[in-house]
Amino acid sequence: MTATTKRANFDLSPEQEELLANLRAQLAASSTKEAVLKAAQLTAVLLEEVRQGNRLFVGKTPTTAVRLAIPELEARAPGQWRWLVERPHPWRRQLWVKGRKLLASAVWLDALTNDMGAREAAQNWDLPLEACEEIFAYCEANKALIESEASEERQRLKQANVDVEARAQG
Repeated sequence: MTATTKRANFDLSPEQEELLANLRAQLAASSTKEAVLKAAQLTAVLLEEVRQGNRLFVGKTPTTAVRLAIPELEARAPGQWRWLVERPHPWRRQLWVKGRKLLASAVWLDALTNDMGAREAAQNWDLPLEACEEIFAYCEANKALIESEASEERQRLKQANVDVEARAQG
């Protein structure tokens, strides 16, 4: 039986390309693919440790070690959210507001843009205060995911010849 492989092909911004080049150098990897796979393996190990309830510490000696908090690793598992749920989507991985076709980030970004707290956002979106507090906590802990999905959406709109800049100004 022959092994099958799958080609991973995606666009990178110059910043992302530089990040991968730096990662490759730091890991002394022979290729970008090897660097990404090493980083994925390391992340899987760290996620498993956090899942088991272990905490990460860094320091030159045990007495000087300090806790290393990595929000992307320590964010609550999807089943632990009361007001947020996963939804099937071709490329989005962030959570949605339960019972609505509404991304958690839509509420959070609207609140940030309009300088609203959780209470005002709850009134504006007709949501319980607890739901908005949970949305804010989730989005704060998952900023990198939200930013990457926004970038992906901009790229897809650009490929569809939608002028996002003109719409934002209009």
